[in-house]
Amino acid sequence: MTLDREELRENWTVTLGDEDGRSGAPDAVRGAVLPATVPGQVHTDLEREGLLPDPAYDRNEPTTAWVGRADWVYRRTVDIDPRGAERVDLVCDGLDTVATLTLDGVQVGTTRNMHRRYRFDLRDMTDGTNASTDRELEILFESPYREAERVAARAGTMPGPYDEPFPYVRKSASNFGWDWGLTAVTSGPWRPVAIERWSTARLRDVRPLVDVEAGEGVLDAHIAFERSGMNDLDQDGEDDDLVLVVTVSGHGTKQRSRVNVTPKEDEAVVTVRIPDAELWWPCGYGPQPLYDVEVHLQTVDGDVLDRSSFRTGFRSVAVDTAEDSIGRPFAIRVNSTLVDVRGVNWIPDDVVVSRVTPERYADRLDAAAALNTNLVRVWGGGVYESHDFYERCDELGLLVWQDFLFACASYPEIEPIRSEVIAEARDNVARLARHPSLVVWNGNNENIWLHDVDGWGEELGDRGWGLDYYLDLLPTIVDAVDPSRFYTVASPWSGDEALAPNDVDHETHHSWDVWNRVSDEHYRDSVPRFVSEFGWQAPPAWRTLRDAVADEPMTPTSPGVVHHQKADDGMGKLARGLEPRFGDGWNADLDRWHWLTQLQQARAIATGVEHWRTHWPRNTGVVVWQLNDLWPVSSWSAIDSAGRWKPLAHELRRLYDDVLLTLRPVSHTDTTVGPAPTVAPDGTDDRTGGAHPRTASLPVPDVAGPPEAVSPVEVAVRSARNGIDTVVRVRRVDLAGGILAEEYLPVVLDRPGVAVVRLPPSVGVVDDARGELIVADMDWRRAVWTPSPDQDMRWRPAHYRVSVTDDPAGGVRMVVEADSLVRDLLVQPDRVSAEGRVDRGFMTLLPGERVEYRVTGVSERDAAALTAAPVLWTLDRVLDDGQPSDG
Repeated sequence: MTLDREELRENWTVTLGDEDGRSGAPDAVRGAVLPATVPGQVHTDLEREGLLPDPAYDRNEPTTAWVGRADWVYRRTVDIDPRGAERVDLVCDGLDTVATLTLDGVQVGTTRNMHRRYRFDLRDMTDGTNASTDRELEILFESPYREAERVAARAGTMPGPYDEPFPYVRKSASNFGWDWGLTAVTSGPWRPVAIERWSTARLRDVRPLVDVEAGEGVLDAHIAFERSGMNDLDQDGEDDDLVLVVTVSGHGTKQRSRVNVTPKEDEAVVTVRIPDAELWWPCGYGPQPLYDVEVHLQTVDGDVLDRSSFRTGFRSVAVDTAEDSIGRPFAIRVNSTLVDVRGVNWIPDDVVVSRVTPERYADRLDAAAALNTNLVRVWGGGVYESHDFYERCDELGLLVWQDFLFACASYPEIEPIRSEVIAEARDNVARLARHPSLVVWNGNNENIWLHDVDGWGEELGDRGWGLDYYLDLLPTIVDAVDPSRFYTVASPWSGDEALAPNDVDHETHHSWDVWNRVSDEHYRDSVPRFVSEFGWQAPPAWRTLRDAVADEPMTPTSPGVVHHQKADDGMGKLARGLEPRFGDGWNADLDRWHWLTQLQQARAIATGVEHWRTHWPRNTGVVVWQLNDLWPVSSWSAIDSAGRWKPLAHELRRLYDDVLLTLRPVSHTDTTVGPAPTVAPDGTDDRTGGAHPRTASLPVPDVAGPPEAVSPVEVAVRSARNGIDTVVRVRRVDLAGGILAEEYLPVVLDRPGVAVVRLPPSVGVVDDARGELIVADMDWRRAVWTPSPDQDMRWRPAHYRVSVTDDPAGGVRMVVEADSLVRDLLVQPDRVSAEGRVDRGFMTLLPGERVEYRVTGVSERDAAALTAAPVLWTLDRVLDDGQPSDG
């Protein structure tokens, strides 16, 4: 018979498990038998029944903390009748976290790890001595805090940045709060629970490792299987042979391979070759063809015992970290092509992770692709995501960098943690092997860096704190289970224990002095080889914040707004970030504060991305912190927890385009890449020595002469995948929008790379640093340079005309025509309608120019509201008196 899987999704209940009152649960919960959702977590069930306020709303968070300190019992009746099968297993794809499982009071298993799968053999419960095969399945989830306390008592205090005990239990660290997260410690069967019936043998693991050799796709299916131990013996008293059949089909081909396995074998490798396989590429570099794979475990007579089906893609992947004249690069190559990495960091999309549906994954990842992102880093304080997440990345061509789940802390290396780490790593490396999008495994997030800079060693003494995991255990597991992927020890990591982990010249770098300590122009102080974290905060979209906070009046310092800010001195850092550009008078006015923090976030991220991307190939990637949020909070995200795009998201779409136009400060030591880089502009190896001009076919102009004649800025153009032959139009304009000077300058690259164009003084040197701008245009792209901080500029009132008409496709089309300089025009339709969305962020227009917005979730009836402040606002009005334009 073929393995039969029956998922147990209905008829569950959940009750409080600690009747002695130690958790502080309210009386209404005690003794209550609640219907439970499985897969799910107890917060969802309590909220649905009106027994728990939403912890993400207003200041409810501390009043809901008791849930994480309580025990919870899930129950339902299950039929364990074998129905002719030799084995009946209880299969749990994810239990959160410390659980004891019983059938009719008889223990069948225990767990202590949210991040792995479990299987329990029920054969001893199906011996036929009872007339009924119905059993009461009970899963008791103990409070994670008590498990953490037991481990901490043996391990001792492990230093880290937070007081919560997440290092002592293998559970999502972000449940315990973070500098962007609330504390909501969950429990429950967060992934499916099932009964599986099978005979003879079943598939235990299928690890399809793919590569490309001379144009031929190669799939090595590493297959492990388990025998029931109860099947019929042959005439010699031995188990029968089995057959593994692997079929790969799609794109006009179908190839099959089979391997016979003897009774002494419990694993085998089946290789399938696809001649002229269509290659899978990162988005922007080519298509993402996926092939269907069928794996059958069958008898020699052809009876199918178990099957597994999935899709994968053929590509080669490598990461070049070989030492060069600068240090060590971190250069990701797919199909031998160097990828210009434009990435985002991903955190769990909900603090109750079981609430994240396939549709929500698709919405967030589709948005990432729309922002021209090509890599998503799954951060180490969350979870190994569901297949829905990785399958969408496969379809979109989003490369995945996957952290092992260690973040920002020291971790005990004692039992039972060490054994759980081994099981968890083996399970997830095998589980995710089928996804072509997965290219990097990372040992931890910031643990080695923080150990050094925060001086953990003195407190730890000679106790293990996780280093053995990252340097030895995890790379050994990756090498054994999935040698096709690259393993890096940490993020950040410099490639050698002898080097400081966050050295800008070696491998990966986290840039957090900017934001935490210094202003964003300091992004330009260095060119890290690969920036895997950097970011700047802003509140969520106005509607998201308004819906989450009950303060009346709501101000930047009102209690609910402050509660929805978890970063250390976060409000202070937001204020200090505004001050250099915009002054310091904005903290009393929510609308102006909110608008300016959005602009500052977009400007700060642009400063870093423009600088680093135009220093390619010394820098081969930037990964912004972060794409998403798990509750309504002031954070570094581009998309808030309601799925609304902040202006930063629209700015990322420009910054991450294949062609990036920038105006950047001139550095006389910055006209060439310097000594021979590891990679040339077209991505090929270049180790021949000598200087390597970043400008390709453009000579670097002679800038000798009087200092006052040298332009303070230059045009830099990054073309990621193609050469370019075009013209950049550069204008020096006054603040009324009048053209003071204009030049058309050639931009030529004969291959992908960076072109640097020095500006002649007529357009590159301003006569009035408070009254002029430099504007560069190339095709539809625009870059603007403000010589002085915005608070010092003599902005004039913006004059423009607006028309709003219904769009047959839904929503409206909103056209703004400028009669003067219009600086940083922003439309916020969510202030008019909860469904309001717009397709652009901040826009700067010159007189006579027009911009069309596609606005959804509103209608022409909303025209008056859409065109009034603060829904439609410009920088001059925000800095002046906040009143709308009279244009």
